[in-house]
Amino acid sequence: MFVSSLLLAALFSPAALAQAQYGTPASSGSSQVTFTNDRRLLFDVDGNQIDAYGSKINFFNGSYYLYGNSFSTTGVAFGIKSYSSVDLQHWRYEGFLFDPFAPNPCDDLGGCGRPHIVYNSKNAEYILWANAGSSGYVIATSSSPSGPFTFSSTRAAMDPQFNGLQRADFTVETFDSNKKGCIVLSALNFRDPRAGSIWPPIFQTLHISELTTDFANTTGVSYPVRSAANDLIDQEAESPDLFTRNGWYYVSASNTCGYCNGSIGLLYRSRSIKGPWTRQIIAGYSCNGQVEGVLPLTDPRTKQVTYVWHSTSVPGGPRTGFGGHIFQPLRFRPDGSVGDLDCSDNAQFQVGFTRGSGAVASGAATTAGDGSPSDAAYTPVCDSDQFDLFQIWRASRAGTLKTVSVNIAGAKVQTVPLALTFFKFSSYNDLLAPEYKWTTLGTASVNSTYLSYVFNTTSVPVTATGNATVAPGDLLGLAIAGEDFTPYCHLEFDVDSRSGMVLYQRGAGQNSWRGLKGNTSPVYAREGKGVKFFVEYE
Repeated sequence: MFVSSLLLAALFSPAALAQAQYGTPASSGSSQVTFTNDRRLLFDVDGNQIDAYGSKINFFNGSYYLYGNSFSTTGVAFGIKSYSSVDLQHWRYEGFLFDPFAPNPCDDLGGCGRPHIVYNSKNAEYILWANAGSSGYVIATSSSPSGPFTFSSTRAAMDPQFNGLQRADFTVETFDSNKKGCIVLSALNFRDPRAGSIWPPIFQTLHISELTTDFANTTGVSYPVRSAANDLIDQEAESPDLFTRNGWYYVSASNTCGYCNGSIGLLYRSRSIKGPWTRQIIAGYSCNGQVEGVLPLTDPRTKQVTYVWHSTSVPGGPRTGFGGHIFQPLRFRPDGSVGDLDCSDNAQFQVGFTRGSGAVASGAATTAGDGSPSDAAYTPVCDSDQFDLFQIWRASRAGTLKTVSVNIAGAKVQTVPLALTFFKFSSYNDLLAPEYKWTTLGTASVNSTYLSYVFNTTSVPVTATGNATVAPGDLLGLAIAGEDFTPYCHLEFDVDSRSGMVLYQRGAGQNSWRGLKGNTSPVYAREGKGVKFFVEYE
């Protein structure tokens, strides 16, 4: 299809793209959010880990929506989950965008990866694009940004030059008051003879195309997004996103990364979608992450737009479900270039933004009576095969205990259940002494069938109702004991010594005195650490 240069210039003018690419949030005013490099795991208001790999955040209908691939059920991409928030801090789980257990086009390699949603104001429809691997990009529509979405039977057309190549990571964006749109995609070449025995396994390049007016297809005309070098960095580019600023088009990207724990952070810029493009490497390892998108946040007081780099951070290897998120504002120079990312552990960034409309979401975790801090930097720990743990705290108020909940992840292979016990005790010295018996409030036994590949909450209900009443300062505890060859995993954080929380541990099978004098308890503190948990009262 022939598209004139004048028409392309009109459709994709930087001013038009900047004006309405993301829309103007209908909001209740200005707010502030603080992003930190060390706080990567996010949770919904019920305490469950946000389960959305390859995620993207958009503002739709008065709320911010975060959506991405779920890894909780199978350990690989399985369906797309959605979360909403008005303040970018309290996230409500909105469910799957479609039923992943029913037949759907996401069963192919690709798993409907890197999902993106755009809004068609003409039809009042939300349009979901997702990568279905060899079959190409699938399209689904819904009247709501959180679904349910209904899939189209057709696939998006691509530039004929990509015939024989596999469509991969991509982004779609709309602009000009939702009248125009485009896609930036990565085309995979599995047959390139340059592929190495170790690396690179494949070659992939970025391209930009115009969308049709209904945002459900492409025009089939594309332009490469690459630097003048056209080197191996350009030929291993993936996970793109698109935004504009001050007359520049920007494409954020990374290098080829198979669920790895870090990749080069790339930023391309050009005055035209046809190029030429200037490339920057703004992070050598992307702060142990891979970029997913750039989130523009507007402060309604100053009208200043902050462009926030959003990456997924995973540990590498098979535990992709343990992925977290990195948010960091980009720092622009007068010439349009961008400063390097700040990957220091203690870096913090305060950003003004437009608050969404409606009430802040609340749930079991946000209304809990006791628990670990909601804003702590949590780290996965998998050592139930080596230690029994005893998380200790003091009741913060008088009342009747209902449940204690803890975040546990399994691998679907454990055969020996994990034992959880909620208890009261009289003093720290008594707890560590031999022959002491605590007062059991409730127990739970969970196995790999019950658990998921991410850190969802597991609750222990209080069954000893006669002992459920507590006063402020009463000593409470949660015991976590597992004996399977494959460990279960929990979350830990750095404890403030003034919090009154102590985490004790006992080595596997350690049931007797220790030390040369024979008077050292086998139970001792895991110094400075605590387990993520929360307690609900009646």
